[in-house]
Parts: sequence; structure tokens; C-alpha cells
Amino acid sequence: MEPEDVVDVLSNAVGGVKSGGLALDLQVIPPHPVVESGGVVVCKVDGSPLFRRADAAVAAVDALVAAGTLAEEAVDDHDVLTHYRTGADLVDDFAPKERRLDERDIARVRALTAPCVVRERCRIRRLRVR
Repeated sequence: MEPEDVVDVLSNAVGGVKSGGLALDLQVIPPHPVVESGGVVVCKVDGSPLFRRADAAVAAVDALVAAGTLAEEAVDDHDVLTHYRTGADLVDDFAPKERRLDERDIARVRALTAPCVVRERCRIRRLRVR
């Protein structure tokens, strides 16, 4: 999905909410996600492809707030963890994705036999449609 498609989807979604209704905006935010195992950071994930789309969506939401279409009521930044049984499961899950592990890290992550997680920073905003 291209950034302009994200903006179109957002416009359609907000248009479908009646005045006074709530909309939630969930975004990935920097820094780049990391792979952890046993509470130790193993490597970084290149989140750039997702950040580009997220930036377009943030700009579109911000424009709707500035125009008075939406009112921002609350913001919460938090970590989201995606759990994997092993490093091999994580590597296999990332194979078709735009976000990538560095080629130098793939063998090390694949060798993890303990559970691991991808930790990424996210922001959720509660928005009211005016």
C-alpha cells in the first residue's frame, strides 16, 4: 500500500463515523523495532518501509485535526510485543514482509531456540469526529 492509499483509506474511514463518534489511530513510531530473547536485544529490524506509510497517515490525521474535522482527546505511547516460539519462527514470519532483518543478523536470529519477541514502539490516539 502506498502512502497516498493510506490517506484515502483514512478519509473514507473518518467519513463513515458520525459526528461525536470516536476514531482510534494506531501508529508505529521510531525507534526501529528490535528482536529480543531472554530480555536481551539481539538485533534491530529495519522499520523504514512501515515508517514511510505511518508518516503519511500521521500527516493526514494531523491535517484533519488542524482543519477541525477531528479533535485529539488522548495519546498513549507504548511498546507492542510480537512473540515467537523460536528465532526460526521469527525469521520465517519476516520473509514476506517489507520490514527486514539485516542479512548479517538472520543466521544469529534463526539459531535462537528460546522464545523471542519483536518489540516496537507504537502510539495510539483517541480522536473525536466533529
